[in-house]
Amino acid sequence: MLNRYRTIRRVALGAAPALLVAAGLTAAAVPPAAADPAPRCGVGSCDDEDGGSDADSGDGAVTILVWGSGTTSGDEGYEIPGESVTVLPPCRYFNTTWSGKKFYEMVQSGEWNGGRDVDGNIVPPYPGYEQYKDDTEGRWWSGMCSSADYDGPIDDFVDYSNDWFDNEFEPLYVEPGEPVPVPPIPPEILVQVAYDEMTLPDPQIGWNPRREGDGATVVNLPTWMWLEDGPVTLEVHAEAGENEATVEATMSSMNFSAANAAPVSCDGHGVAWTSGASSDCALTFTRSSAHLPGGVSSVLAESQWTIEWFANGAPQGPLDPQTTSATFDLPVAEVQTVVTR
Repeated sequence: MLNRYRTIRRVALGAAPALLVAAGLTAAAVPPAAADPAPRCGVGSCDDEDGGSDADSGDGAVTILVWGSGTTSGDEGYEIPGESVTVLPPCRYFNTTWSGKKFYEMVQSGEWNGGRDVDGNIVPPYPGYEQYKDDTEGRWWSGMCSSADYDGPIDDFVDYSNDWFDNEFEPLYVEPGEPVPVPPIPPEILVQVAYDEMTLPDPQIGWNPRREGDGATVVNLPTWMWLEDGPVTLEVHAEAGENEATVEATMSSMNFSAANAAPVSCDGHGVAWTSGASSDCALTFTRSSAHLPGGVSSVLAESQWTIEWFANGAPQGPLDPQTTSATFDLPVAEVQTVVTR
């Protein structure tokens, strides 16, 4: 059911419409930033193809603290320094630019048209507006929800915006110097920020045999492969207000392939070669690389990552897995032997 301080309308956003839910505003009263959204700016980059709103526009933008940590293949821990990122949550406050005096005069003159609720009744003015009738310094802040900034189905967005207006939103009058109103940011929004901020590195690979000088391996001899450097676990936290989301990534397996060897998949991140050790993560080259461009075999290494997330410490289940990859050149040599009887 619609909140009495809210109307629903659609605006064009490229080829697809974005559903806006605004509080107590007619179409003509919506500021330009809401009526004509800029390309979507996500965390750290701007993606023109996704559509959405400009996180640098100021109104409604929320600062989220992001930090992390991880462990390397050598069991060494490390920290990821914290940074602040700015995002536009799907439901947020925005500055109407109306002073208390301006809004009071709009209501008294009949210019105020807050739309109608689901029963056809005219939406009343903001509660308590009379007390600001002589104030020219402060501004009314209203609320809006935009599907362009919601990561999910449109039906879920309508439920989400209804819940926000019914349980979180109220028009606010903000005097100069007072903090801008910030809506509570649920973990479901924070997890997307943490996931987007998580950078999984390309694998750095070690191998054996490895001939001194050119690093060549040998035909028909299993060539061990392993992750030589880089993280094998990574966690990223995103926090705003009283809520925190954590994304945890674990390297679950690695794949190796080359033109002149059968591909191999192995659990974990491989085992560095030492005398007496064993490993199932090895490529066996059936031919030297002398006939290949540059005299080397191009090896593709892929790291498979499983990812899960937590809301305020409580497990929430898996997220989409990720794969990182890297190619490297490996000379493959033949060893000449002499057979006598």
